Amino acid sequence: MTDPSRVDELQPGDHACLTFSDVDERLDLVAAFIRDGLRLGDRVLCITDSVPCSALHAELAGRGLPIDEATQAGRLHLATSAETYLAEGSFAANRMLDLLSDRIEQARSEGYRALRIAGDMSWALRPVAGVDELMTYESQLRSLLADGGGIAICQYDRRCFDPVTLAGVTAAHELAVAAVTYHDDALLRICRQYVPGGLRVAGELDYRAVAPLTRALTESLSLDEHVHVNLTQLAFIDVQAAGALLQAALSLATGQRMVLRCRPLIHKVLRTLGADEIPQLDLVISDDE
Repeated sequence: MTDPSRVDELQPGDHACLTFSDVDERLDLVAAFIRDGLRLGDRVLCITDSVPCSALHAELAGRGLPIDEATQAGRLHLATSAETYLAEGSFAANRMLDLLSDRIEQARSEGYRALRIAGDMSWALRPVAGVDELMTYESQLRSLLADGGGIAICQYDRRCFDPVTLAGVTAAHELAVAAVTYHDDALLRICRQYVPGGLRVAGELDYRAVAPLTRALTESLSLDEHVHVNLTQLAFIDVQAAGALLQAALSLATGQRMVLRCRPLIHKVLRTLGADEIPQLDLVISDDE
């Protein structure tokens, strides 16, 4: 497998693996995968297991995707693992591959560029019959997609799957997908957020990380119409790091806005430093866990 690819670089024929330990980061990458598919003329099949279809629908719509419109038009189908991987109460690699092959051919015959498949593989953590065929499925899916009729991202939670399984499934994929990362250590992670565009900061942010924070903000300022900074998993921020955020907001071009979503404690720090006096900055308090 090559170095991690950006989700917006995937092309028809690609079979990519997303291993994650942050649920929100996974949802962001899946949302970007769906957004790009709808924009590029693909049909999208999004299979969910760990999140109910109704909750996934709400999550994607909350990120600004036209979920209702795409679903009604037949461009997007949200399905459960029970309807797909475990359609007969068990898993069979050949049955699932036949299902996907039929869906790919149908998408092609209806004029779509490709079938985009987002697969939540959490079902494989349960003691279901046929789960031992998982590696066979992943290896043969790569062959099924090779002619360019489909694109797939298979999602595995690193916190739940054992190391042997993770090593096997990652080896079965030609690509890995990950968010662009500006800083990642035991205390702090700063990475690109794709939908809506901006960045995500998790952990503890202080003066030592102002340089990567500034680099991430600078890139978002050049890429995104409005900059969304997700601080909901930030536990601590010092004055210098908070000042860097506010300075970036002050530098916005005419008509551009920054939205900072954070917990009450971080909100209090930012307001103390004058965030309310920056007209192009929106502070949003989040109490979500």
